Amino acid sequence: MSMEHKKKFINIPAGILRLFKSSFDWDYETKGEKACNGRNVYFARGKVLGGSSCLNVLLHHRGTNKDYDDWGVPGWGSADVLEYFKMSHDDLTNRDPAYHGKGGEWTMDEVKYQNPLSKKFLEVGAAAGLGTNDDFNNWGREQDGVGRFQVSSKKGARVSGASAFLSKAIKRKNLSVRTGTMVRRIDFDSSKTSTGVTYDLIGDDTMKQFSPKLKKGGEILVTSGAIASPQLLMVSGIGPADHLKENGIKVVADLPGVGENLQDHPSAVVSFKTPKKGISVTSKLRIPGTTMTNPLHAFRWLFFGTGILTSVGCDHGAFTKTSAADGQSDLQVRFLPAKALSPDGMTTFSLFRTTPNLEDGYSFQSVAVRARSRGQVRLASSNTHVKPSINAGYLADAADLTTLREGIKLGRKLGNRDEWGNLKGEEVYPGTEVQTDDEIDEYIRNTVHTANAIVGTCKMGNDAASVVGPDLKVHGVDGVRVIDSSIIPRIMGGQTGTPVVMIAERAAAFMKDPSLAPRNPVATIETAV
Repeated sequence: MSMEHKKKFINIPAGILRLFKSSFDWDYETKGEKACNGRNVYFARGKVLGGSSCLNVLLHHRGTNKDYDDWGVPGWGSADVLEYFKMSHDDLTNRDPAYHGKGGEWTMDEVKYQNPLSKKFLEVGAAAGLGTNDDFNNWGREQDGVGRFQVSSKKGARVSGASAFLSKAIKRKNLSVRTGTMVRRIDFDSSKTSTGVTYDLIGDDTMKQFSPKLKKGGEILVTSGAIASPQLLMVSGIGPADHLKENGIKVVADLPGVGENLQDHPSAVVSFKTPKKGISVTSKLRIPGTTMTNPLHAFRWLFFGTGILTSVGCDHGAFTKTSAADGQSDLQVRFLPAKALSPDGMTTFSLFRTTPNLEDGYSFQSVAVRARSRGQVRLASSNTHVKPSINAGYLADAADLTTLREGIKLGRKLGNRDEWGNLKGEEVYPGTEVQTDDEIDEYIRNTVHTANAIVGTCKMGNDAASVVGPDLKVHGVDGVRVIDSSIIPRIMGGQTGTPVVMIAERAAAFMKDPSLAPRNPVATIETAV
C-alpha cells in the first residue's frame, strides 16, 4: 500500500489508462469462470491510499431509492441513507437540493470536456427512444434515460477517498498512517474480543511481525474491500468453519457467509470504426504516430482544469430496461468516443498505453447493472501475502446473459442509426459474423469483463448468511466492524464508489454516537465453534 495517491496519473482522470496492472493495482484474477468457458477474469483493485477510488472511472452514481429499500436491513432504507449521501456531498452542478448536498468533501461535477462523438451519442440515444435524464441521482424520477454521467472530480482532477478525506485528517496528532504493511490477522482473546492486529512489512524477507494492541474499548475497522476484507476475516478465524480448518486456521466464529455473495457488474462491448479521422478521444489525446500525450492537453489540465485529460472517456451513457428487468433498469450503457482495441474493455485500457496510430471509432459498453449472479472469495493460503481464490460467478444466472445479449443488440442499433451521418462506420466487435443469439452468447462468454463494482462478501443483515449487523459489527465477536463495499447485501444499479462513501459516513456517525446505529434485532446466527 503506497502513499502515492497524489501521483499525476491518479489525479488526472485520463491517467486511468496507466493505472491498471501497475504498481497501484493489486491485480487480482478470478479462477476458471464456469459460465465463461473457463476464462480467468482480471479484477483491478487499488493498491494505494484511497483504494479503488484511485483506480475507478469516477462515475458518481448512487443507484435508486428502491435499491436500498430492497436491502431489507433495518436502518438502511432510502430514507435513512439519503441524509448521509448529502452530508458528505459537494454538488458543483447545482442540481435539486432535495437529493444533493453542498459543502461536503465528496465532490460531484460535470466533466470539463465533451468529445463531438459523445455529443452525437446523446442525440442518437434520444432519437432511439431511450428518453433523456439530466440527473441519474435524482430519486424523484426513474433512472432510465440517456445523458451525461456526473463524476467525482473537482477542478478537473480526480476526487478519491484519500484526497477528499484523508488529506485533511492525516494532520491530526491522534492519527498515524503506516504504509507498506500487510495485516496478517486480527488478534482475539479468549472471550472473542479483538485485542489488536498482527502485521509485517511488504518486501521484508525476514517476515518480522508486529502486534500493536488496542486500548480498552477500541475497535478494529476492516476497510479492505470486497476481496481482501473477507480474506482478512477468514485468516483471523472468522468464516466457514470447515474451510478455515482446511487451511489450518483456528476457528473463532463460524460464519458461513464470509466470502459468499460476491456481486459485480459484468460487461460486454460493441465497437465501431468511423471514417472520420482525428475525431476520437484517442486520436485527439496523442501526438500523431506516437504514444505520447499532446503537451497542449497537459497545459490545459494543469493551468485551467479543463480539456481532454479531465475525462476517463465513459462519462456519457444511459440506463434502460431489457426483457430480463425486474422493475428497474438492468442495463447501463457506457458510451466511449473511441474504437475498442479488444472486445475485453479492461484489456483495451491496458493496450492503449502501448499502441500508437489508433483508428477512430466509438464504442458501447453494456453493463448488467443489477446482476443476479453470485460468486465467492476463498482462501488459497492462510498467508495474506498470497492472493485469495476468486470465483465471480459471472453469468451463473441466465438473466444476466439475457441483459448483456440485449445490450449487445441495443449497442448495434445505436451504432448503426442514421443520426450519425458521416460519422457512422463499420462494426468491429462483435463483428458482423456474430448474428444469432447463440453466437452473441458465445461472444459474451468469451469476452465478458468487470465494470469494477465488486461488493457483497461480508453481507450486512441478521440472517444466517450475513456477516455484519446493521451497526456494521461482525457477528460472533466483539470489537470488529467492516466498513466497505463488502457489506452491501445486494448490488445497486450504479457504480459503487459513492455508496461506499455513504457507508463510511454512517459508520463514523455510529462510532461517535452509538445511539445513531440501527438497533440490532436478535440474530438467528450460530457462531459457536
